Amino acid sequence: MIAVDARQRRGRGLSGGPRRSMIICDTSSVPAEDRADLWVTAASELFVPLECRPHDPAFFRGLLQAGTVGPLALSRLDVSPHTIRRTRALAAETSGDRYKLSLLLRGQALIVQDGREAVLQAGDFAIYDCTRPYTIEGAEGFRMLVCMLPRESLCLAPERVARMTATRIRGDSGIAWALAPFMERLADLAIRGEVSTGHDRVVESVVDLVESLCASVIGGDQHRATSQTVLLLRARAHAESRLGDPSLTPGDIAAALHVSKRYLHRLFENDRTTVSGWIRRRRLEACRCDLGDPALRGETVTSIGARWGLTNPAHLSRLFREAYGLSPTEYRSQHLVR
Repeated sequence: MIAVDARQRRGRGLSGGPRRSMIICDTSSVPAEDRADLWVTAASELFVPLECRPHDPAFFRGLLQAGTVGPLALSRLDVSPHTIRRTRALAAETSGDRYKLSLLLRGQALIVQDGREAVLQAGDFAIYDCTRPYTIEGAEGFRMLVCMLPRESLCLAPERVARMTATRIRGDSGIAWALAPFMERLADLAIRGEVSTGHDRVVESVVDLVESLCASVIGGDQHRATSQTVLLLRARAHAESRLGDPSLTPGDIAAALHVSKRYLHRLFENDRTTVSGWIRRRRLEACRCDLGDPALRGETVTSIGARWGLTNPAHLSRLFREAYGLSPTEYRSQHLVR
């Protein structure tokens, strides 16, 4: 096994360079007085900057293994009693735009965040947000699997996730019961570096399962469906307000709603269209309406198209003909109210 040398690696964050396919920290390779320092350095590099307090420094031990699957970082740790803190100062001074989903494999652990406390037993899950302070305490040694996900990967608004941080999610039923063995198997493969390069579907499956897990805690499937409907309406309203902006992109709409682009696309797919297709259709409908408005008789087709974000006359003409079977000029001559 490979031991991380805390004295050499202190201060070097994982986010500053490419992740290695496997990281192993074995504190048994250094003297007892250096083990806590080694552990907190390795954990801070792999996760986010943390503080560590062993409950018994003379007998502290820890083994940390990790690997990656696309944007997901999966790790397995086996550690003696200690307390880890992501302090307010560390959260304010360092980047932490990720969620941590923990699955306790053995022992017992306490997770504290956002005024809540969760005591996890073997098989239980909990999620917490690295942008805010949190504490993890193990009064006895424990074994844990941790999956770190970029915040933007979850198709849930941060304020919704904040309602369930540091909440015990029992692992003996529901989505958690199905997710646990899947995550364990995936972590094994990631740690050994045996995940195939075509991992996009795997990542999507993980994210979908985690979203379902969160939704089951936050309010269930009906709440999720209602939220999706509201978000779709908000997305349409935002797009409508910016139809005349030719620079409007799905990314702009996603950012305005505080969701990922992937989730935004899924909302529109459920409505049997695409984000860009919906915007294009609404722009063409607006142009068609203006072309038939006698009050706008003096405006050119080009100026009408530009008003609705279609600034290229040839492009406008092609799209309009595909949609309505006539060029904008032909449509205007036939449908303009006299």
